[in-house]
Amino acid sequence: MEEMELELTWKALFQRRVIMADAHCQALHGLLGGLLEVLNEMGWHETAAVAEETRRELEAASTALGLAIANMGAALHLALWGKSRRECAPLRSVDDIDDDPQVWLVLLRLREATEIAMLLHDRVETIRVHMDAADVLAAEVEGDGGGGDNGDGPWRHGLSISENINGHMELGEALDLVMILVSLTSAAREEVF
Repeated sequence: MEEMELELTWKALFQRRVIMADAHCQALHGLLGGLLEVLNEMGWHETAAVAEETRRELEAASTALGLAIANMGAALHLALWGKSRRECAPLRSVDDIDDDPQVWLVLLRLREATEIAMLLHDRVETIRVHMDAADVLAAEVEGDGGGGDNGDGPWRHGLSISENINGHMELGEALDLVMILVSLTSAAREEVF
């Protein structure tokens, strides 16, 4: 009886972590998709007006991504401990789960999703760098009227536009990765029950 209760306990916690990972990935998709939509509707000079909001959205996306990664990791550890035949040591890897193909499949999907999430984290940080650089350069161009005493305003103007374009392109590529991530976590969520 006690062994069955432990099985139910770890399994319920495992399922909850899979559900939470998917929910955070869905939230991430909404955040990045919404940000891209807003930025696509603006000209390069208008993005400076929403720079602070862009930073907040990227920070929220980074937080959602971190929570998704943490929940995927927690699900893995719960399964490795829960499926272990010895109470004092977890299984070494997902491949050691040979008696529960459902858990094994969910963990394989989560492992792939975690790899994509790590790549995505780097993309989100790169987007932040490009958008911050575009904002700083746009502020400098605006500050000297576009061609101050040293005449380098137009040069900064072009660089600001370039950084903005790079940020938009990275955001589009990040959204492609998010869609793959969501498909994996959604599949894991469906298969966990």
